[in-house]
Amino acid sequence: MNRMGSDNNSKIINNNDDDDDNGKNSKIQRDSRAFLNKALLIIGVLTVFALGLGMMHQEPKSPARSQHSVVNNNMNNEVSHRENNNNNNNNNNNNNNNKDTTKVIQALDNNSGGKSFGDIDTELAATVNSLDGQVRARKKIPDVIMETDEEGLKLTTALQKATLKLLEHRYGANTRHTKFRIVVDVMYPASVVIQDPDSESHKGQFTIEMAPHDIIPCSVFYFMEMVRTFKSMGFHRNAGHVLQASSQSGATAGHKSMPFQEYSPLHPHAKYSTGYAGRPSGPEWYVSIQDNTNNHGPGSQQKKNPYEADSNFGNIVEGVESGVFAKIHSVPADGFLPKEHCTQMYKMTIMVNSINDPNQWTEWKPLSVIKD
Repeated sequence: MNRMGSDNNSKIINNNDDDDDNGKNSKIQRDSRAFLNKALLIIGVLTVFALGLGMMHQEPKSPARSQHSVVNNNMNNEVSHRENNNNNNNNNNNNNNNKDTTKVIQALDNNSGGKSFGDIDTELAATVNSLDGQVRARKKIPDVIMETDEEGLKLTTALQKATLKLLEHRYGANTRHTKFRIVVDVMYPASVVIQDPDSESHKGQFTIEMAPHDIIPCSVFYFMEMVRTFKSMGFHRNAGHVLQASSQSGATAGHKSMPFQEYSPLHPHAKYSTGYAGRPSGPEWYVSIQDNTNNHGPGSQQKKNPYEADSNFGNIVEGVESGVFAKIHSVPADGFLPKEHCTQMYKMTIMVNSINDPNQWTEWKPLSVIKD
């Protein structure tokens, strides 16, 4: 009986073992199916993701590429546009200058209380002429030294301010231009050309840059007016320190000179400066071919007034290196010259720069008819 019980127990144990094995196998199968399902799910997700990436890379007309094409086209169009503009710039310069001149006149007229450009110019010139006469009258009084006389200083200061206003209005000083230049075309006499038979031309050219107009406005304005109303000029004196020129113009009619000896130490009589000859100075003028600070500066050429100097108005900026003045000076005569030895100035041109482009020079044109 005990053996039978033992056998039965063994069977029960064996049956339990079989059940355990079956349970284990079932769990393994469940786990395997779960793992397989997860794997399939992951593979599916990855496949979809990969297909999506593939479609993105294979898109033939992506926004990025389309935008790149547009940018390139725009750049090409812009380059073409710039080239067309550059080709048209020269053709448009004259039209633009005319339009700018019209705009300037309109702006001035709009800010003038209804007065025209010409009317304002006439009024400003009348003020200058009135003060000019008062300064001359004061200067004629015996023993009056204009540089120290209180009334003389008031009058000359008023004249300078009025002249600067006229310079601004008539010539555009400070309003449209910052500097002025005078281009001078000359013709050498036969006596000079003979000495240089290999010369390419019997003509030459030099350029004067006017002094700062806010320092010596009367001197600058006087020469600008001489050029504007130019008739003829010529170098008629060949000295060791200057080349002196006569002047025929509307501004110098009656041999009109400067109203007073306007001078500033900020613009001395350095080599190749330009000044007015005589006391009172002008209308004859000269080019200093040496430093004439002592010869023509304060206290020179007279003993009465230690402050008085020749008025001056500019500096030579072109023509020295090209030999123009060496040629004029080489004339075979000294002192005041006979006509056959004079170098003639047959053309003088006022050149102006622009406030927006100070290094660009163009010929000055009056904005309106000037009543002389």
